[in-house]
Amino acid sequence: MRRSELVAALLVFLVVVGTPVAIFAYEKVIRPAQADPNEIPIAIWIFESGGFQPSRIEVKAGETIRLRLTSMDVTHSFQLLDFGIDTGPILPGTTLEVEFTPTRPGTYPYQCNIRCSPHHRNMVGQLVVRP
Repeated sequence: MRRSELVAALLVFLVVVGTPVAIFAYEKVIRPAQADPNEIPIAIWIFESGGFQPSRIEVKAGETIRLRLTSMDVTHSFQLLDFGIDTGPILPGTTLEVEFTPTRPGTYPYQCNIRCSPHHRNMVGQLVVRP
């Protein structure tokens, strides 16, 4: 087998084996399946790396939800002022849980309140509360 054929075979192997492994790792390690549908993990990155993930959350009015806020890179915060939530600093690599019951249907902005990057002002998301 020539070197180019060996390299091609190795690349095919990596794609065929690597893709399912990457998908499995993402689903089971990076983004674990939620045991509680009202527990919502939110990864927080600087805006240039993705900002709030997810940046839009939909919930049902009257149901208690728990946000699991994890700062992935630098110190962030989480403000959802329409519901009186202001976490203060969330240090890199740490997770903070916030539990509340949204009762008013509507769309509410959330944001980071700690200047975390040159595009900090874009660190926003939306909580959509359905009736």
